[in-house]
Amino acid sequence: MLKPAGFWQGAKDSQAIIFTYLPVSFAFGVSATQFGFTAWEALFLSCSMYAGASQFLVVALLGSGTSIWMTALTVIALDIRHLLYGPALQNLIQDKLNLKKTAIWSWGLTDEVFASGMIKLSQRRQEWSESWMLGLSLFSWMSWALGSFLGGLFADQVSNLPQFLQAALDFLLPALFLSFLLAAFERKHTFVVAITIIVSAISCYFIDLSAAIFIGITSGILAGLFKHYILKQPDAALVGDHHES
Repeated sequence: MLKPAGFWQGAKDSQAIIFTYLPVSFAFGVSATQFGFTAWEALFLSCSMYAGASQFLVVALLGSGTSIWMTALTVIALDIRHLLYGPALQNLIQDKLNLKKTAIWSWGLTDEVFASGMIKLSQRRQEWSESWMLGLSLFSWMSWALGSFLGGLFADQVSNLPQFLQAALDFLLPALFLSFLLAAFERKHTFVVAITIIVSAISCYFIDLSAAIFIGITSGILAGLFKHYILKQPDAALVGDHHES
């Protein structure tokens, strides 16, 4: 019988996230200084807000004079998907959760940490533990905070980098999440993924990218509910059958 993974295994498994977070958060620190923020303020945002790519939007809105309330509402609308991360994980967690530990690692549920947790619970459930999640989320957050601070400190030197390296920073974060998505994909997810992609593509073509994101998320949720309640294909049962086979 496999033993649950511990804190340091979670820290080790966070390496893929760390190597991507460092350059992207560095780019955030650079962006923050370009809008008038200091390195310490960039660090403060990454420690208190920790919204990943949404932090780029925050500094751009605040730097352009948008009120803090309007900025907050915009980011909340953009990151509303995070409300689904906890329930999605809890649906697969069989052990009783520790409230203090849960409060810490759930705060660090970025897209990439969530994807890692889902992969572990879906494919190697016996190895999952809250200590593992703590190590994964804590070291991922520390790398993001460190990169933000370093980006703010060395923003003046970034202009000396080749253009292709500067452009690559913008692609690393979505590339990492796409790799996690592909790793977690199984045949039973085909229906929901196909509906989401088709609806998102149509919305992007006829409306715009921002609307396509929200419409795509909504269509994915509705497709999942349709599959579960109408087609009577609950994922939990399918996952259980997968592990028993």
